[in-house]
This record gives sequence, structure tokens and C-alpha cells, in this order.
Amino acid sequence: MSAMLYRFRFPILLIAAAMGWLVVFAWLSQIDQQGIIYADSTSYVESARNFYVHLRGHNYRPILMAAINGLPYLFGFGDAAIYEFSFYVNVFCWLATSLMLYALLKDVVRPKIAFFFALAFLFTLGNVSYVFHLLTENIYLFFIVSAFYFLSKYYKSKRFRDLSFALSIIVLAMLIRPGSMLLGIAMTVFFLREIIRNFKSKAAFFLYGSIALVLVQCAGIKHQFGNFTISYIDAVTYYGYLGSRAEAMQNGTEYIQENNPRGVAMYSLPMPEQKKLASEDFEKQLTTNTVNFFKAYAIDLLDNTKSGNTALMDCKNVEQSDVFFAPELFWASKWQNRILTVIGFGLAVFFFFRGFNKEPLYFLMACYILYIVLLSGVSCSQGDRFHIVTYPFVLLLLAKFLQRRKNLA
Repeated sequence: MSAMLYRFRFPILLIAAAMGWLVVFAWLSQIDQQGIIYADSTSYVESARNFYVHLRGHNYRPILMAAINGLPYLFGFGDAAIYEFSFYVNVFCWLATSLMLYALLKDVVRPKIAFFFALAFLFTLGNVSYVFHLLTENIYLFFIVSAFYFLSKYYKSKRFRDLSFALSIIVLAMLIRPGSMLLGIAMTVFFLREIIRNFKSKAAFFLYGSIALVLVQCAGIKHQFGNFTISYIDAVTYYGYLGSRAEAMQNGTEYIQENNPRGVAMYSLPMPEQKKLASEDFEKQLTTNTVNFFKAYAIDLLDNTKSGNTALMDCKNVEQSDVFFAPELFWASKWQNRILTVIGFGLAVFFFFRGFNKEPLYFLMACYILYIVLLSGVSCSQGDRFHIVTYPFVLLLLAKFLQRRKNLA
């Protein structure tokens, strides 16, 4: 028994540290006392209710996120239970992510050093704060880190089963965050030769099943709203954020995010018209308002890089306690975002050009970081929500980079 405890001492310590930190974090920030429900959270509950109660889809939120968080509906519970259940789902995903990150880090550095890197992830404030909200960040990150965990196993074992698991999870992640659609397609194409070589194997059916589920989502949206697409969220996000800012700059007016006239007008249109309008606006802005378009993109990207965690920013001293550090934690989350995004982007560029042939696993991690950071320029005023899903991979690339120079293996 003692030998087993010693063998798993670092994962056990990670679990203990995570649970202790969760309690301390809630005490310092009072985040569990706020009663704040964000608009995005409301839409996730609506999509879960659609899925389980009304047996239909949602125009913005895909079915897998709805299926995960809406499980209490199966047992007769109401909306309040969905919010409570999401906390436990988030805790599981956050903790499981840290354990898989530790497993990945062990392939790079010594177990003790891997433990401290994984511990650093637990103390990234953006990730722990969203444990307390019904949002996608921790669930999505669990999926993506799981995918890279199986990719790591594939590169060590060369078993197609591990690759199929990895790609299946990446494809399914589209049904958590539709914004990862291009990532899922690109990763599948990257391994297309291997997929074709093993297309008759039993393991390939995991991938076929995940692709089939995405097609079911698209077909359902086509039947219900009119377009064969995963979600309409990309259209409204572009049109209300990047497109609106670029147009405001062209007109010499101030960009307004809250009650944005363009956004309000768009929401009044049928779904196919929303998608058509966004597509036409994108083409128009890119060709006739090019300079302002890229200026607006740069402003959005900078905003997502320098901002802190909105959930911490919104915390108030509800209990009128002398122990209330949400403002300080918010300030720290800003600098975590700035430092990890800048370091991560630099490391991603380094491994992108260096790792394609020699270290494809880290090349793919670099691609993921670049994809998430560059895609974030489509939106703004979201705090660190976009970039916190890169943090585990920034820590992995940092460990790999230091291992090369400091012999930490």
C-alpha cells in the first residue's frame, strides 16, 4: 500500500492541492456567493432544455455541450439543478485536465518538475474562476488535453487506436465550441494518410462515430433553421464584434459593445439571413475597408491578451468581509494572461517552425496555440476567456523548451 501511495504521490498531491485551492479561492474571492448568471450560461441552459425536454437543437449551442450539462433534466430536475450540476462537471474536468497535463509533462521533465508545472496550471486564475460558472472553458480544455494525451500515446506506440481516440475527441470538441471546427478539420487532414491506411480497422469507427455526430448536428440545424452548419454563433460573433468595430472606425464613431445597433438589428433577422449578412459584411470589410478591418482585428487581439478574468472583475464583497481579495486576484489574472499569452505565442512560433518533422506532437500543440490566439481577434471584451484554454499547452511547450537547455529530463 505504501509503495502504491509513493508511486502515485504526485497525482495524489495534485488532487489534494486542487481541492484545497478551490476552497481557499472561493473564500478569498466569494465567487460562489455572487449569484451572477452570464448571458452565455443562460443560453447553455436553454440548449440543454431544448435537447432533453423539447427534443430539438439550439441555433447557437451544439448538442454535446447540451447533453453534458443537461443530464439533470433526465431525472426530472429543473433549471437550477443544471447550474449546480455544472459546477461538479467543471471541477471534474479541471482536475482531470491537471492530471493529464502532469502525465504529458512526465514525458518531458522529471516527475517532480512535472508536478510543479501541473500545479502552476491549477493556480491559473481564469481556469479556476470558470469552475463556478456554466461555461465551456473547462469542459473544452478537458477534451483538448485528452486529445493530446492520446496523441502523445500514439507517437510513442504508433497504434492507430490511440490516434483514432485523439481525432475523435478533437472532432467532438466542435460540439462544445463551434469555433474549433477549422482545428478539427485541419487535424483530421493532417493525419488523413494514416486514416486511409486504417480505414477498415475497428478503431476507425470511433472517428467515424464522432464525424457522424457532427453531421447529425449540422443536419439538425439545417432542418430546424435552414443552414447546414454546426452553429450560427460564428456569424453573430464576427458581425457584432470585429465587423462592428471596423465599421465604427470607418465612420469615425465610437465602437459600442453593449446594445450594439448592428448586433441588435442582426438578432431580429432569421438565422439564414444572419449568416448571409455576416458573410457579405466580411467580404465587404475585407475588400473595401481593409486597413480599418485589420486595425480592428489588432485591437481585439490586444484586448484579449491584456485583459483579466471577467468573473473575478464582477465579484463584490457580498459578505462584507475583511478577507476579500477578488480585485487583487483580478489584477493577477491580467498578468497571467499577458505573460502566458506572450510566452505561449513565442514558443508556438518556435515549435511551429522547428517541430514539423522532428517533433510533430509539439508542432501540433504550437498550431493549437496559434489557432486559438489568432482566432480570438474576431471578438473582444471577453477578458481572458479565449486564451486560458492555451495555458496547459504553454506550460508544456515551456517545459519542453527549458528541458532542451537545462537538462531537466
